[in-house]
Amino acid sequence: MKTIVLLLDGLGDIPHQALEGKTPLEAAHTPHLDQLCQQAETGMMIPWKLGVPMGTEAAHFLLLGYDIDDFPGRGIIEALSENIPLEDDGVYIATSWTSVMEEDGLAIKEGWASDLTDEEIKEFQQSLPDKIEEVSFSWTRSSGPHGVLHLKGKGISASISDSDVFRHPGHILTIKAYDTEAEEAVHTAEIMNRYLLKSYQILKNHPVNQKRVAEGKVPANFLLTKWAGQKPNIESFEAFNGMKACMVAKGQLMYGIAQMAGMAFSPWKTFKEGVKTAIELPHEFIWLHTKEPDEAAHTKVPQRKKEALEAIDAQLGPLVEAVKSEDLLLVVTGDHTTPSSGSMIHSGEAVPIMFIGGPVRIDDVTDFGERSCAKGSLRMSGSDLIPIVLNLTERAQFFNFRPGGKKRRYIPREYNHLRPK
Repeated sequence: MKTIVLLLDGLGDIPHQALEGKTPLEAAHTPHLDQLCQQAETGMMIPWKLGVPMGTEAAHFLLLGYDIDDFPGRGIIEALSENIPLEDDGVYIATSWTSVMEEDGLAIKEGWASDLTDEEIKEFQQSLPDKIEEVSFSWTRSSGPHGVLHLKGKGISASISDSDVFRHPGHILTIKAYDTEAEEAVHTAEIMNRYLLKSYQILKNHPVNQKRVAEGKVPANFLLTKWAGQKPNIESFEAFNGMKACMVAKGQLMYGIAQMAGMAFSPWKTFKEGVKTAIELPHEFIWLHTKEPDEAAHTKVPQRKKEALEAIDAQLGPLVEAVKSEDLLLVVTGDHTTPSSGSMIHSGEAVPIMFIGGPVRIDDVTDFGERSCAKGSLRMSGSDLIPIVLNLTERAQFFNFRPGGKKRRYIPREYNHLRPK
């Protein structure tokens, strides 16, 4: 049996006065999702722990079946999204160009310098320091004002804190060893602080920034850093979960997640095209992703998220038909809650989930929403998703059976037979 997970990024939300006390999903006209819901086993899923906001990359790591303790950090995913080869002695850090002013330290004037041209970014890149002591630095652009900083050298560590306060207005943070007193982490933090301050001294007097100020633009004079990571040792999705998998998605972040998990990647130009591709692909496990609900929620206009969900629903007809006619398990859920109002970027509420097709125990829920699905039969965490899929598709290994030399939760495709000599 084939599985398609329709992952609506940032699906969950909170009630809004602008929507008469409903969430965007509850307020949206979603006949296809509701039709699927009437054939589904439904419930609520906590991506990790109730009340803990999750980013897309960490939530996906859990939903794809991996242990959160093995999460390598978004810096690694950003590097993989740009096909940067990961080195054993490298540290990879996500970055963003920003504008700061000297006020009780370095105060952030603008979150990201989103209006930078390709040529401006190229000139900034060429001016950045390339070495401090025995640690070398190289910077690669990912998208817009964002990029990846690659550190290379002996005795360095990814166990360092962020310089990005992740809220604006705010101030640049001193980088410290993160949750450790290890000498390598202390040393790397000290090197990074020197690197950032040296970069700032170069950038604040850079001709590009002088020109920007003369034109009435804010200078891009600081390189925000966050989410340091080192080369992970992660099994591919197929080896770990026993299914040949493909991610059908859009954007560099999702490509990086697919690379991390060793999944095939099929990009879509339109969501309608993505739905068609997901149905037609021969893989056993398809991850069909759209970022549109999350992006709409970040505008902090609940009506926009409602409209985004309605637009997605209008394109789900082929999936509704596919569940009827094919040997298919369909899962519909989100990776986290993205509130369409308030100051939180993401928040820690549970998200609705439904399973359609195969031997599911259809319950009495008839419309797909946060409070309706709370009346469904399932209460689960993100790490339960893959085991449930394996069970419903008859791939789950009986607990504590030990075929082969490695612990697995799925029935092996092949067994090593003992043969007489």
